[in-house]
Amino acid sequence: MTDPAPTPSASTAFDLYYLQNGKRFFWRNPNHGVSLIDDGRESAILWHNEGKAIRRLWTDIVSINMTAGTTGKEIVNNCRINFRGGRFIVVTDGGASGEVDHDRTPVYRDFVRALHRRLALAPPGAIRFVAGVSQTRHTVMLVTGVIAGLLFIATPLVLTLFLRDWRALGPLAAGTVFVWPFFKVIGANRPRDYDPHHPPGELMN
Repeated sequence: MTDPAPTPSASTAFDLYYLQNGKRFFWRNPNHGVSLIDDGRESAILWHNEGKAIRRLWTDIVSINMTAGTTGKEIVNNCRINFRGGRFIVVTDGGASGEVDHDRTPVYRDFVRALHRRLALAPPGAIRFVAGVSQTRHTVMLVTGVIAGLLFIATPLVLTLFLRDWRALGPLAAGTVFVWPFFKVIGANRPRDYDPHHPPGELMN
């Protein structure tokens, strides 16, 4: 009697860029291509580092942290996957330069939803799901945002309304364009836990 053939694993690939273990500065990010593998107890996430395939099991994941950042013009979404032992990978909807790539945002959204569908099956409490930055960092962002709002919006607005200095309209418009994405990031990065069945939509748009 022959043994039944093993069921082949299913793999879903996502053409997304990622950062590994804290590397943030680069001229052009060479790392892209992340796969989710469904293979029973061997289900995992797969990516490559310098040509070497790295595969980490779902059971190696200890937390997910979704955040948003800005380059000053547009918002870039990030999904940080933390593993046992302190290692992590940050998957993003940014392109090779780190700027947002709008063609990749729908792919990123599909990746986040697919990842959460799988991880939601883990025992309660096995994986922590966190949105936003730490409370300390968020407070710093709020203070910085208020200062930026005073400098780039409030001051030109006062000059325009009370001193009738219409030349301030240009700086007011430029200041609004500059500050608005930052305030959106501050709101999206409010620190909180979330249900893996409902990942935060404001961090996937």
